Amino acid sequence: MISPWLNDWQNFSINQLESVFGLVKGSLDDIELLLASYAESDDAGYAFILYRDQQRLYEVNASHDSILDFNDQWLPEETSVEALLFRLNKGNLGSIEASENVFANELRQVLKNYLQ
Repeated sequence: MISPWLNDWQNFSINQLESVFGLVKGSLDDIELLLASYAESDDAGYAFILYRDQQRLYEVNASHDSILDFNDQWLPEETSVEALLFRLNKGNLGSIEASENVFANELRQVLKNYLQ
């Protein structure tokens, strides 16, 4: 299994994730983190988080300008494997065309493992 922490968040933790999003410590203790990727480029940063909570999939997409701040951007949206695969295959989710935050291959592996 691949590490859920990618790119600039390679050595991150749940506590750090809570901190950068301004969440209460321990608020993410009950989730199963599947993928968390962050990359910074030219004074901007892009984050994508995928997690499972009570058998449902959620994603969080966030970005920032020169101020490293994701406060008020923890806005989980329920998603599905099908929706994510559609965006991977027909769109540019996690690809270099979308942003500097590249995680498409890892997301495909996560989804494959999720379906098994």
